[in-house]
Amino acid sequence: MEFQYFDSSGCGFPKPKVPVLPPLTRQSLGRQQEAGLDSVSVDAATFRPLEKSSAARSYSRGRYALHDAYRLCGVGKAGALLAPAYHCSTMLDPAIRLQADIDLYPLTHDLAPDLDAITARLKAGALPFKALLVTHFFGFPQPLAALASLCKEHGIALIEDCSHALISPSALQADSVAGAMGNTGRYVVASPYKFFPSEDGGLLWANDSAPMPPALQQSPGPLMELKGILSAIHRARDNRTLPELVNSGDSVNYSVQSNPVKGREILKPGTSLSVYYETRQEPVKSLALSRWTMRHTNINRLANSRRRNYQRWVDEVCDLPHCHALLPVLGGDCVPYMFPLFIDNPDVHFYALKNLGVPVWRWDDMAVSGCGVSRSYRLQLLHLPCHQELSETQLAWMIQKVSQAMHGKMTAH
Repeated sequence: MEFQYFDSSGCGFPKPKVPVLPPLTRQSLGRQQEAGLDSVSVDAATFRPLEKSSAARSYSRGRYALHDAYRLCGVGKAGALLAPAYHCSTMLDPAIRLQADIDLYPLTHDLAPDLDAITARLKAGALPFKALLVTHFFGFPQPLAALASLCKEHGIALIEDCSHALISPSALQADSVAGAMGNTGRYVVASPYKFFPSEDGGLLWANDSAPMPPALQQSPGPLMELKGILSAIHRARDNRTLPELVNSGDSVNYSVQSNPVKGREILKPGTSLSVYYETRQEPVKSLALSRWTMRHTNINRLANSRRRNYQRWVDEVCDLPHCHALLPVLGGDCVPYMFPLFIDNPDVHFYALKNLGVPVWRWDDMAVSGCGVSRSYRLQLLHLPCHQELSETQLAWMIQKVSQAMHGKMTAH
């Protein structure tokens, strides 16, 4: 297996002018309900201290929860992993750490697993699969009934990756719904720091009485706790100045037809961990500050603000040329992680947006596969913020810059 990396070190991209993940603000906290058209209601009581639950383990990141999930399923030298071809590198890092063989299954255009291709791989028996990873991309639930049956038929574990979903084991126990996100896999992982204004956070829990042997987990320690507090303060302070940065400065003409310095494409063997995986962090629990933030965040504001911001993106880009919303329809209770925007010409539009300071993420460090969808989405699918702490100024500015980029007329501030 080989990994294709995008090296942007020579591009000189400026710091994003809008935070990609939510910083902690005064408005973040509280219990008040939010009402309105198409609003959803989330029971805040289900996000109680999860570290006290025997059903869940706390980690600094979801990638380390995945490491334990893979290990508990037998993934390693004698057991292979079947994972989605569209992925971030940290989804595969734990399997690489366990020295496991990895096979990648293709996805459809809406990022659903290709069941026919998965069936063919399992029937071929070329690798001793122990687990299959399925991801609820961007917070949109995947249909799991057929996939779960297939895994059961072939005697392998289904692991649900809920790192893009607002979910907790307590919520599932409070209102168990067959087929709901987090309720089907033998093991489930989540990354609450992507939703909450916290500095870190990962979770692992088991369904159907799957074994959860005692873990030798460690507290972060006072120095890490202090660093977390300082980081939260700095992120909050920086966010307060960002609207001024967005609206200040002299106008600078930036043509999308210009020739910015391009990144390099690098092929590397798939035997090394990415720079985002730190083995010393595997047994470390999330910060006390992060767990406190989760317990005190206004969940309903979080959920409904994200839904409104996501819908605003959908409405604003629907008539733009050279792009489209990948998942334009929000389900009735879907709380989105980010807004996925497919662009026709990444060599023009990606560089234009990055050079303007628009907070663009994409999964451009990815294992090479035969999946055409994943090869395309690696460079053409942008991840744009829709989190609850975006101000109207920040959201309007991002939408304006995306519109200007797609129309080929850009003014940077």
